Amino acid sequence: MKKNHKLILLLILFIALSLRLFKLNQLFYFSMDEALIAFRALGLFKYKRPFLIGGISPLQVHLPPHFYYLASIFLAVFNFNPLGWGIWGALLGGLTITSLYFFVRKISNQKTAIISSLLYSISFTAVFFDRHFWPLSFNPLLTIIILFLLTKLNKKTIKYYFLLFFCLAFIITADPSNIPLILTSLFFLIKNLKKIKLKLAAISFSVVGLIFLTPLLLFDLRHNWQNIKGIKRLFNTATISHFSLQKFIDFLLLVPRAMARFFYSPQTDIFQLHSYCIPFASARQYNLPIILITVSIAISIWFLFSAKKLIEKTISYLILFYIFGITLFGALGFSIFDHYLTGLLPIFAFIFAKLLTKLPKSISIIFLTIFISINLYQISQAKNPYGLKYKQELVTWANKNLKNQEFSLESVSKCHKENGLRYLFELTDNPPKQSFMDPNFAWLYSQSPSEKMSNKILLVTDKPLKSSLTVLNQKKFGAMNAYILENTEN
Repeated sequence: MKKNHKLILLLILFIALSLRLFKLNQLFYFSMDEALIAFRALGLFKYKRPFLIGGISPLQVHLPPHFYYLASIFLAVFNFNPLGWGIWGALLGGLTITSLYFFVRKISNQKTAIISSLLYSISFTAVFFDRHFWPLSFNPLLTIIILFLLTKLNKKTIKYYFLLFFCLAFIITADPSNIPLILTSLFFLIKNLKKIKLKLAAISFSVVGLIFLTPLLLFDLRHNWQNIKGIKRLFNTATISHFSLQKFIDFLLLVPRAMARFFYSPQTDIFQLHSYCIPFASARQYNLPIILITVSIAISIWFLFSAKKLIEKTISYLILFYIFGITLFGALGFSIFDHYLTGLLPIFAFIFAKLLTKLPKSISIIFLTIFISINLYQISQAKNPYGLKYKQELVTWANKNLKNQEFSLESVSKCHKENGLRYLFELTDNPPKQSFMDPNFAWLYSQSPSEKMSNKILLVTDKPLKSSLTVLNQKKFGAMNAYILENTEN
């Protein structure tokens, strides 16, 4: 690696980290899923509650706990402040860019590697998915590492096999949306069976399987085989949904739409970017410029048919497996979200970079300049009216005004319901005695919640207040209105 290439890579990493740490506290996304993992971290380190399972997947089974343990360690380093995850996310983004550079340089050339790294470092979508710490945070990095390891399986050493199966096990047990990586790796192994060391593969697979499945087996032994029953429930409830041409088109277009969002994101509101709320999730799919979707389809087709090298064909299979998996998952009646394709973001960077190197230099420079300008502008316009900063300020204000009085925490908003607040109160000396999150999180608290509504109510909403109770104090935090109410009806 020449000295000037090192300097270019270092400059790209500096830009990437700067963008991923820009207004970190103000823009950081912390809602229900993130709070669940944070509560598990508190339970592990503060309340001495080890666990054998991770989250529950849409497939009706619990996942192994390895991601939760790693996330707990990451959070504990920052004294359980969720902002620490944002810093870890930025570092993971830097590792992804570095891995992408060396991977692309290996399978292509120096120029394509530099452009790929630059595109990923500046893409608005890539930047803010890196800043969001949750079970899919490792997807971009591990996708690149897994593809790299597939190119190393002809070596007579067990470490590449073990690393491959370990990365696959970790990423699939963090989130099942990574199943296409399993299928791609299996397809690669079958196609290259003569070059594969079956004994090394078998040993590695067995060891990794033991590491990742043992906690689940222990859990099932203690809980009457709940996961096995979950698989049975999945087969009982999963039915082919009513056929709709629009649904089928949406499934097929999810990959090119995700690629289009890599180029340009119409949403600069981070809450809308990550929210599961159907209006926002739908807008992410339907509010994209048609020209960008068309270009993305054309680029995808070009790459699929131009792939000559084995690893490029493997990447093509990965894309096709994602399309197949999404179509099947949606046909079975499950909801489809664009974040399932997080692991493809660095792949989009490589494909676009490869295309740019094929175009005349002047045209490539124009496209690259437009891409950089638009995405940097989008990042500068980013906002999050439900950001961690506002939620922390709300908690501080509430505790100051309630002065250690018992209170109930309520929300009248739909869908997101200002999630994450209950965890932030748990970090203080005055958590609510009752809250709207108790049905989901009560088993994670240090103390069981009260069944009776307190005399004071902290109501948080993004809607106009509709209550007959006396308002003792109120203040606005971002999009959230906080009201301290006197519960005269208690």
